[in-house]
Amino acid sequence: MLTHFILLPGLYFVFTEVDRLRIHAEPAVAVLAMQQGGRNLVRLPDIEFPLGISTYCANSGQPESLSITIADTHRTLRAEELQAAKTVDVAMRIPARQIAPLALQEFCIDASSEGESIFITAALAVQASLRCSRGEEQSIVFAAAPLDIRVDCIRSTAEATAPVDD
Repeated sequence: MLTHFILLPGLYFVFTEVDRLRIHAEPAVAVLAMQQGGRNLVRLPDIEFPLGISTYCANSGQPESLSITIADTHRTLRAEELQAAKTVDVAMRIPARQIAPLALQEFCIDASSEGESIFITAALAVQASLRCSRGEEQSIVFAAAPLDIRVDCIRSTAEATAPVDD
């Protein structure tokens, strides 16, 4: 096991090399058509989260698998998919039925709202686990990150194709 020592007068720190897993998530974009006035809860369509996941197995370990979960959507990458790079880019598509309705009071209910956006922080979360192996020895490291959603307001398809009166 590789250990690093830092000595300072009266203090010392010991750093041991450990497995690491880091998640970088870009916000998902949900396009919402004009809603009826008075609606407070809004159902979003399917959304996709672009993820960049950095993996590192300490002490010459090899990544065996990477499991990623958002809501009820799960994906597992095997060793063959992880060997090529230390950072894995994955897009996770979450079906609308797995996303709870959002309280977006007075958002996207009239033509003046067209083109507006609202940013929802930590709307969902992503969890990941990396399994590393060193011969007979295996270890697992976990990470989690909040997921943000940007909701864009557009006219409904029927309104968008209707001629505009000048």
